[in-house]
Amino acid sequence: MQPEKMTEKEIEEIAVKWRRDFHEHPETSYHEEKTAQRVADILREMGLEPTMAKKSHGVMATIEGGKRGPMIALRADMDALQVEEQVDVPWKSQNKGVMHACGHDFHMTILLTAALRLLQHKDSIPGKVRLIFQPSEEMTPDGGAKFILEEGFLEGCIAIFGLHVWPDFLCGQAGVKPGPLMAASDRFKIKVIGKTSHAGHPDQGVDAVMATADILQQISHIVSRRVNPLSTATINVGTLQAGSRYNVVPGEANMEGTIRTLDETARTNIPKFIKNILEGAKISTGIDYKMEYFYGYPVLNNWPVPAKLAADTIQKVLGKDALMKTEPHLTAEDFGVYLEKLPGAFLWLGCRKQGEPVYGLHSAKLCPDENTLHLGSKLMEQIALNALWALCNGVNFTKE
Repeated sequence: MQPEKMTEKEIEEIAVKWRRDFHEHPETSYHEEKTAQRVADILREMGLEPTMAKKSHGVMATIEGGKRGPMIALRADMDALQVEEQVDVPWKSQNKGVMHACGHDFHMTILLTAALRLLQHKDSIPGKVRLIFQPSEEMTPDGGAKFILEEGFLEGCIAIFGLHVWPDFLCGQAGVKPGPLMAASDRFKIKVIGKTSHAGHPDQGVDAVMATADILQQISHIVSRRVNPLSTATINVGTLQAGSRYNVVPGEANMEGTIRTLDETARTNIPKFIKNILEGAKISTGIDYKMEYFYGYPVLNNWPVPAKLAADTIQKVLGKDALMKTEPHLTAEDFGVYLEKLPGAFLWLGCRKQGEPVYGLHSAKLCPDENTLHLGSKLMEQIALNALWALCNGVNFTKE
């Protein structure tokens, strides 16, 4: 492969080929071995020298520009989901029960194609572009961003940018905003411990189900009565198991849920509120409890200057009307881990075909428009170039 000699048509054709290959052979978090090897092979074909992570399936490579300058990073995630695909296409997943239902096949391809485009004029690049292919983004709270940092793959980088395909937007549209874009995602487990007895003698037991019902009702009031109304938060109890027989007072109940927040004050306070509720139930009902709390991904907070640079680039590459109004979502992304360390921005890239229904991320029917590959690669190429030129001209990415 000789990037500098490839035509636009050849670039677009190879991007579709790469994407369909990734889509046919998805691998879940912590198991992206073949995917990582495929990414590394493609990078070598371009003339780059990939580095394979030692503690994960991450891959890194660096494009060395012909002019002296800083280094910025571009990131794509690689893992798929345990979803049985319901899209009937020739490149349908060959791994039963596993699918690229979150578009990471697009993310890898967009970054590889952006690299191909950058290599076409490598000598004019004022600095370096580090390409980060990250594993296990879906595995909160132990997502792959922390492995990338531990490997030192971002050492020397001044800023970082990434994107996610976004079915709410049409192909050709994109969105970005400064500040919170995606939520912190935390998780909790609670075991309510009572005492079993015969249903005819409830006074001889401690009913874990009745106590849990009270606990659930009080937890549901936290967001409306304990969190600042100007903050955004949600608490969802997704599982609840209790009891063994209709005529036995249950002695144990187990629940598990998630908490999504967009600011650190709410994130810090909510587990304290839950603990207070449990302590109150302990006094009022006689139960005991065990609570486990897992802090997952942080709030994804875009830095103002890089976010504006990304917004300006969207309008330059995709058109003035392509920049969409963007409000935060309570889905989570471990790109926020990088933004705690480096200035940068994360954007949403429209991928829905005109006239088709919205099949959201993680849907078994997600089938993005492949034109998104070409638009996304051009956009990421230009973001990289604009960021390097801005840094060379003294723009301060850390300015609030």
